[in-house]
Amino acid sequence: MNRLLTRRTLLLCVGLLNACAAVPPPTSLPPASGSSGDDVPSVPRLIRPAQPNCAVRSLAAQLSGGDLARLSYTTFAPSLSTQASSATLAGLLTATRTAINTNYYGFSTVDLQALHETWEARFRAAFGSLKQAIPSAADALMNQYVSGVNDEHTFYLDPADYRALQDQSSGAPTPSPRFGFQFAAVPGEDGVVLTDVGAGTPAEDAGLKRGDTILSVNGAALSRSNQTDGDAASAYSGLLGAAVKSGQSVTLDIRRGETRLSVAVTPRIIASSALPSGQLVGPAYLLRIPSFATEGTAQRVHELVRAAQKAGASRLILDLRGNRGGLVSEATAVSAAFAPKLAGQTLEFLDAQDYTFAYQGSGAVGQVTVSGVCFSGSQPLTTIQNPALWNGPLEVLVNADSASASEVVTETLQNVGATALGEATVGVGNTATQIGGLPGSRGLSVTVARSRSLGGAYLTAKVAPNVTVADDLKALAHGQDLPLQAALTRGQ
Repeated sequence: MNRLLTRRTLLLCVGLLNACAAVPPPTSLPPASGSSGDDVPSVPRLIRPAQPNCAVRSLAAQLSGGDLARLSYTTFAPSLSTQASSATLAGLLTATRTAINTNYYGFSTVDLQALHETWEARFRAAFGSLKQAIPSAADALMNQYVSGVNDEHTFYLDPADYRALQDQSSGAPTPSPRFGFQFAAVPGEDGVVLTDVGAGTPAEDAGLKRGDTILSVNGAALSRSNQTDGDAASAYSGLLGAAVKSGQSVTLDIRRGETRLSVAVTPRIIASSALPSGQLVGPAYLLRIPSFATEGTAQRVHELVRAAQKAGASRLILDLRGNRGGLVSEATAVSAAFAPKLAGQTLEFLDAQDYTFAYQGSGAVGQVTVSGVCFSGSQPLTTIQNPALWNGPLEVLVNADSASASEVVTETLQNVGATALGEATVGVGNTATQIGGLPGSRGLSVTVARSRSLGGAYLTAKVAPNVTVADDLKALAHGQDLPLQAALTRGQ
């Protein structure tokens, strides 16, 4: 069972669309705080200049450590961490305002200085001295504080969520056994419905599928009594979590459609990454991309597109439901399997050293390249071996949990005639984000760039589907995947 994260924490980073990296320190830092006192110094809000200063290292290069294709989760740069990142409340607040004031470049009109001062006062009222070590109770307040920026791509991560995102990006093994599925409480009913089953996981090995509804675990019924959907989901998560800890076989009583089955699943340590998978569904090929966060995602997509062509699929359905984003290089290379001439974007940064990411194909090799206002020519980032190109009918499935890179990819494919089905997306497709560390093993996502298409226009924040179909969990729990069925019907 993969850990269920909140909607906001899964709006994956960017790196340049959606990658993840360390927040660089400002050119000059305020006096040390958090280490020896409880002062939270003011940090100047940087403003985008009319012309870039190409004599200094770009913000994008600082975020990525100089490698724009291989962004990774790290802590703040040493010059900042030694001065202001001690694991105290003062250090946490200082690092947060520094990261926001020196990197934020989204569309929010909030007075950031007033926001910082308001929340410093609230932390003092709640905790007294800011010299103390960061208590767990601070996480709820930090979430409200950063939410005050009023930008869905700028959000706070508590230690567990930050660790989970680090693991997902690197593909590191899970810290304990897992089933390998995602679930949600069935609205108004007992049980949980599986919304995603990871490729190569114990759940897939046991034959579990999206839409299966778990009704009991080792004989213990998932009954909600009078609980709300949220409370029921928490209770069910606890029951499943307890069953998985031993690593022993777990018996799940499930409903598939209206048929009852008993399935034994043995949880094990699995990779935290979620890679694409594909299968024929009648004459159509269903290609599921759960995330763009792991390197190698795009190469796998090109291989699956070739598999669809080899199998004689007459149409392809790209499932991006619940996909919260990932790496810009991976998303660009995925778009290239369907729309190579439009795959890419320009990212505008606070320092005005903007970068353009694009795809270039040449026979057996394709590459995502980057060009910048402060250097001539282009540099290769990601290489795709034996790139594929799908020319047949294409549908894209999205829902209210599709965000970031998945929104960019969907908009790109709509521009070449693909039909998007499902629900309106989260609404962060016109910005790019970076995630870095905060004191106390916390994390912070900051919108660091505005996104333009290769044609020059700002991308759309929220993707509107061409065909609106509710991704109804209750219907799914009874064997009806409505968006998928609508896509399949179009091909008849």
